[in-house]
Amino acid sequence: MNNQRIKLIRKCEWEEVFLSWYDNEGKNPHWNQLAKERNFASWADWRIKGYARRFECAEADWGLYEITNPTAIVLNWFGGPFRTWIEKCYAGQKTKSFAELASMPEIADNSKIITMVENYPKDSIITALELNDGRIFVIEGMHRACALAIMALSNKTFTDKLIFAIGKSNLSELPPVGQNKNIPKKIKNYGLPSEKN
Repeated sequence: MNNQRIKLIRKCEWEEVFLSWYDNEGKNPHWNQLAKERNFASWADWRIKGYARRFECAEADWGLYEITNPTAIVLNWFGGPFRTWIEKCYAGQKTKSFAELASMPEIADNSKIITMVENYPKDSIITALELNDGRIFVIEGMHRACALAIMALSNKTFTDKLIFAIGKSNLSELPPVGQNKNIPKKIKNYGLPSEKN
């Protein structure tokens, strides 16, 4: 991350980053219901098993970073490889840059994103992973990152500095994630007598 606009505030642990993710998403009844529909015990269970473990988040070197002119910075970052985004926005590709996403009508016309362009949630933290080749992928905060990119492309002035949680990863690629279901493993009997009623 060789960019003068990105300044490390302090190092942090994955657990702190995950709590920030929870603050952004885990309290939302919609996300909790979706987790239960997919047979997960909770939102946290779903996000840990379906996303964080697959991205090896706990192994990344995390820090909180202050970013000056985040609209311009985010343009060069990439959307996480989420299956819904791959199907609906990436045209089957594994990812797209936020510059590409912000120029797409389905993103620019999205009501949730438009609301954020007009009134960006400045206290929220976007979570991203920097892969070993230097590419940065947003793994939480896709709509907010799209809003920032739209501001950049439309030359909307955004003078605030924002805080991002960025983990430096040893991975060279992120696996596609999402639309996953928790399928309980079959428990072996190990020769114990079965209960019969």
